[in-house]
Amino acid sequence: MSEKEYVKNIKLICELLQSDPTPGVIQGLREAFETLSKQLKAGPFLEVFEATLSNIPFSALFSLLAAPDNKLIVTVAEVTGQLLKPVTWPMVHQTFEEYIIQGLAHPHPVVKALVLRQFLKCEQKADPFSSQYGPHIWKCLEGRSETDATKLAKQVLTHLCDIGMAMDYLLSEESVLAIKTLLAGNESQRFRVYDVVAAAIKDSDSLFEFFRQEGIVDLLLKEGSAKDVLVAMNFYELVPTLCESSVPYEYIETAGVFKNVLEQVHQAKTDDSVTSSLLRLSALKLFSRMADAKGISPGSFYRKYAIAPELAELVLLPEPRSDLKITAITCVGTIGNNPEALEYLASEKTALDALVTVYNTSIGQLRVECLQAIACIFGYSTTPSGTASQICYELYAKLDEGKFLVGLTKEIMKGFEESCVAGLAVIQKLALHAWGLHEIASYQNIVNFLLMRDSSRAKVAQQWQFAVIESIVKAPEAKSEFDDETFARLERYAREGPYYAVATARVAVESS
Repeated sequence: MSEKEYVKNIKLICELLQSDPTPGVIQGLREAFETLSKQLKAGPFLEVFEATLSNIPFSALFSLLAAPDNKLIVTVAEVTGQLLKPVTWPMVHQTFEEYIIQGLAHPHPVVKALVLRQFLKCEQKADPFSSQYGPHIWKCLEGRSETDATKLAKQVLTHLCDIGMAMDYLLSEESVLAIKTLLAGNESQRFRVYDVVAAAIKDSDSLFEFFRQEGIVDLLLKEGSAKDVLVAMNFYELVPTLCESSVPYEYIETAGVFKNVLEQVHQAKTDDSVTSSLLRLSALKLFSRMADAKGISPGSFYRKYAIAPELAELVLLPEPRSDLKITAITCVGTIGNNPEALEYLASEKTALDALVTVYNTSIGQLRVECLQAIACIFGYSTTPSGTASQICYELYAKLDEGKFLVGLTKEIMKGFEESCVAGLAVIQKLALHAWGLHEIASYQNIVNFLLMRDSSRAKVAQQWQFAVIESIVKAPEAKSEFDDETFARLERYAREGPYYAVATARVAVESS
């Protein structure tokens, strides 16, 4: 029986490894490892895997990662990664601890990425680990440019924090020194660190207190007053994530962050520069995302930091394609997607009234933006009720001067994909409300449209059409709102799925 090709190739690699590293040998190794990579992918994997490791130990592979040839390093790293796939984290830690630390400090990003991927196999706090890894992983965040290695390092650190490894293994004295060294560098690496810090403290007040005592939280808060607009914008982006618990929220509030950001929004009215507009956009998004921050009471927050009048003013800007106008419309929808925040908007009135005014006079893309915001507001809950649902009804009654569903149905039936999808999304949210279901059932044109399949419509539109019908059928009030025949058709549509096509009979004609 002839020798298998992968066996021949492995023997060739072994011979080359025993030779002096001349340019010809390096070239031969590169080609042989490229072939081995293909053979591992082609399989049978276990056979090639066992044959490889029976002849080429991991120590030999790791030594090749120090070779003076970039192409060889990349190829060997790829093969090593394939061979490590079935190896569990405890085995990696037990067998390769020395190589892990060397790999994290390796100058080539491909090798760093290879080692960093292994940490993602660590699945629970009880898994074996070493505090020596910590500073080396943090150092992988270094650099102005984003690379696979920096992305993986951030992912690894976040993952290890999520499973409870931070205090025991990632925050030694040496690790903290590495963190502070990174924070003394460029803004890219600083914000990689801040991203990990934000992810770490969202579920741990003790970690927040640790970072606060080390001065890291205060360093982060100073970024909000940076003269570099991109730095300030990155800070604004991070603030809502920091407020997943009341402890960091209260510290941030005491530091005057929200007061300062709201002042930035006010001051921007008299400054038409690009920098000012960018900061204003970021500030608006910050305030809108605070609706979902778990560490606050949205109603209390928005009453204290009254953003609604600012949003109303921007929603009513005359330029229909203004970034500020579109962002403000989106922010009204985002804030209104939280029931407590929606009650604030209703009590304050200006922002919701502005949305109604713009929707009633809008066309084209601006109308789509308004519909998306309205869908967010109507969809604040999968089981809406009480005050917030009543607010939605009052908003509905004002849209198109009480003829919202009639106008919306016409908009959907025009067939333009974006407006059709946006309109169907609104109707799907309407169907969640008892009053909304009644409105749908009372307007035969929309019911007829929903029950009419049309394969020429975009798939996303067909999916939303199906989502509307699913919501209708699942509603407790549906049977009482629709007559028996219509409800049976809705149920059948829901059973058949979004893309069901009626089979047509084919008749074969024999030629004479």
